[in-house]
Amino acid sequence: MTQTPQHHARAQEDLLAKAMTRALDQGTAELPSRITARLAQMREQALSHQKQWQSALQLAGQGTHRAIGSLFGDTFGSATDWRRWAASAGILLLTGAFMFWQAQTQVEDLANEDSALLSEALPPHALIDKGFQTWLSSGTPAETD
Repeated sequence: MTQTPQHHARAQEDLLAKAMTRALDQGTAELPSRITARLAQMREQALSHQKQWQSALQLAGQGTHRAIGSLFGDTFGSATDWRRWAASAGILLLTGAFMFWQAQTQVEDLANEDSALLSEALPPHALIDKGFQTWLSSGTPAETD
């Protein structure tokens, strides 16, 4: 039975890992006891932090439903929750209607101004005059000397 290149590489990685572990174990045996005690203490501290982190992640995963529920009421999906959603949707709907009404009012005002300008007896060349355009944008009549 022939081995695939991936299987052969995996076997070499395992041998290398075992050799590194042996070398580290031998080096650890030669370390002074105060260093090994400090390393053991740091290892325990790291493991306790890892356990805290894992438990926090588990709580986050399990408690997401409760956390969302606490934002909107005692239990997510309760009657008060749907009332809040309905009130929020109503406010958004009213805000959208107001914005639409403002845009329509602005369009109507501009159309009325255009109609007033076009209904006056102005020669066409006055409409393309740069001074006239400036006067329109400033909204004040230009002073003449």
